[in-house]
Amino acid sequence: MTAEPVLSAREGTRLRILFLAPQPFFEIRGTPLAVLSMVRALVDQGHDVLLLTYAQGSEVDVPGLRHRRSLGLPVGHVRPGPSAGKLLLDVPFVLEAVWRMATGGFDVVHAVEEAAHLVAPFARILHLPLVVDVDSSIPDQIRESGFARRGPLPWLAAALERHALAHAAAAITVCTSLTERVRERVPGISVFQVEDPPLVDAVASETETTALRESLRLDGRPVVLYSGNFEEYQGVDLLLDAAARVPEAQFVFMGGEAAEVEAARARAAAAGALERCVFAGKRPPSELPRFLALAEVVASPRRRGVNTPFKIYTYLSSRRPLLATRIPSHTQVLDDTNSWLVEPSGDGLAGGLRAILADREEAARRAARGRALIDREYSAVRYAEKVRAAYAHVAAARGDGRSSRSAGV
Repeated sequence: MTAEPVLSAREGTRLRILFLAPQPFFEIRGTPLAVLSMVRALVDQGHDVLLLTYAQGSEVDVPGLRHRRSLGLPVGHVRPGPSAGKLLLDVPFVLEAVWRMATGGFDVVHAVEEAAHLVAPFARILHLPLVVDVDSSIPDQIRESGFARRGPLPWLAAALERHALAHAAAAITVCTSLTERVRERVPGISVFQVEDPPLVDAVASETETTALRESLRLDGRPVVLYSGNFEEYQGVDLLLDAAARVPEAQFVFMGGEAAEVEAARARAAAAGALERCVFAGKRPPSELPRFLALAEVVASPRRRGVNTPFKIYTYLSSRRPLLATRIPSHTQVLDDTNSWLVEPSGDGLAGGLRAILADREEAARRAARGRALIDREYSAVRYAEKVRAAYAHVAAARGDGRSSRSAGV
């Protein structure tokens, strides 16, 4: 009896991949969402993936994926960005990662953010190809967050980043700015830019949308939707300031921790806009189509940053007019033909909202161009093609083309 091939010739060599993501998994925020998209694509393409994450997070079902968690520590909720808690959790995470690298029989280590920097020396010793997944620049995060603007920690992070990139089989980035930074730091490295796909592409029914409107106690005024975390860099406060200036609209905020939502409610109340602001809290991705269908405008009020927010691709896919701030995070994907780009301030966002609401025909044209951009460059199909191209390079770099060894769990 002939054995069934593990992967078709079209898809290439089957690899056993140790995927290292030092994040709570799963949580509805940028990096865990990006990790979920990547591991789904790799499994769908026939690779054998073992995902190692922090102990925190909810379970998520990805058929064919093996998921393990590192030792948990009593550090509380892990917020986005650098923190003392994250540094502590990285210790048991890296110890388990190295043990699995040494004993698991893997072909490739795919490591996200600081995991790549920390395991790169061990990957060299063990002769394991390393894929560095640059969802953001850790040295830049450390400096910009205020966690450690100067001193040995940013210097060490930059040195570890350069070492990891210099010895990587490939780097995967999520946007142009990060691709440019990687190439500046390590000229000649093989870089594959794999932008995040839209989180959802489903369309909610009118019945579902009406039920949501009623449950949120919204009236007939246009709805402006923000979805995402409430970290300071996201600019939720700027959108709240805009809400006070645009009484002809109502604002729905989807996301945020309990304490952050209460602070946002207090700010809205102080601005006299609370009656037009609805805080829906965290919701699963399955509910996002209903919120998008409810919205007449979607907003990304981020005040700074260089990596494109995950939400931008979902917003563009929704066929809703998109209001965003004119900063590098947005302008490497958005322009004045497919969105409204404004200064990162309450006045800027308010002016953009008034312009959208005043010219519905132009709003529809720009929204249609945004959706066309997604179909052309950032769809789920294009995402899978980009992942496949990156891993075809990694498989070729291994140089043997063999089916991989059996891995332990």
